[in-house]
Amino acid sequence: MSGLESASAFAPATCGNVCVGYDILGLCYSGVGDLVTVTKTKRPTVTISKITGVVTNLPKDASKNTAGIVLQELIATQKLDFGFELSIEKGIYAGSGMGGSAASAVGALVAANHLLSEPLSKEKLLQLSLKGEELASGHAHGDNAAPCLFGGLTLVKSNPLKVYPLPFPSQIVLLLIHPQLVVETKRAREVLRDSYSLAEISAQSQNLAGFLAGAASSNLELLSESFHDLLVEPLRSPLTEGFAECRELAQKAGVLGYCLSGSGPSQLALCRDAAQAEDLKVKIQNHYQKLKIESEAYIGPLNTDGAKLL
Repeated sequence: MSGLESASAFAPATCGNVCVGYDILGLCYSGVGDLVTVTKTKRPTVTISKITGVVTNLPKDASKNTAGIVLQELIATQKLDFGFELSIEKGIYAGSGMGGSAASAVGALVAANHLLSEPLSKEKLLQLSLKGEELASGHAHGDNAAPCLFGGLTLVKSNPLKVYPLPFPSQIVLLLIHPQLVVETKRAREVLRDSYSLAEISAQSQNLAGFLAGAASSNLELLSESFHDLLVEPLRSPLTEGFAECRELAQKAGVLGYCLSGSGPSQLALCRDAAQAEDLKVKIQNHYQKLKIESEAYIGPLNTDGAKLL
């Protein structure tokens, strides 16, 4: 056992898909996330002692909690002779489209990893984190866990699992809007089609390539004109009340792009500067207020750090 007995990590909220990259792109938000504290125990088991914050009704059974199950996997794969006790402070709402299940899992792994005599690489932690994503959504996708661990904008490839950090224009300001609605990831997957035409795939590929090329070269106009999802968002957006009107407000404001964050209901605006982000924030929150729906908003740059020890 390492000499350290306890560690805490902050794991930020993330955006899976990033509009055009279903299950392969993710980006990391600033200013909101989960705080996970891990303490060593003598027996090789995982217990969850406390869940606080904006969500408190999550399972305390470790095998049914994303933070708990990934530590069970850590114990099993690394053949540890000790275990962990978890305390989770949720800053991310469940079913919000902000990567809450991934954040809890990543936070637990980053904190626990600090207590190991031989810490694992981020790549190995990512592999472990997918056990939590499979529990949460029935699908082991890494588009939230990867940006949460590595920070920034990431491309995730599977078979074998690999993460590629991608360039992103530093001048873009992210506006994250979270209306107090719930869209469960499993439900959001059920509305998707099983197949698409070659023409649809080609058009989407153009947008994905254009977005990535625009981001890499800081060509904001190319990035903006390519930031449109033709496959997934048209099917998922009806699950989020008010989204169509919010997107129209964003387009009128001249933002670079607007999309669902993950499967929604949270929403991401790529803004040209902080002033534009503040102005759009007010307009969208006023819209949700008229619908009698509470909302939170977060403004900041792309988080290039990812999960951090505290």
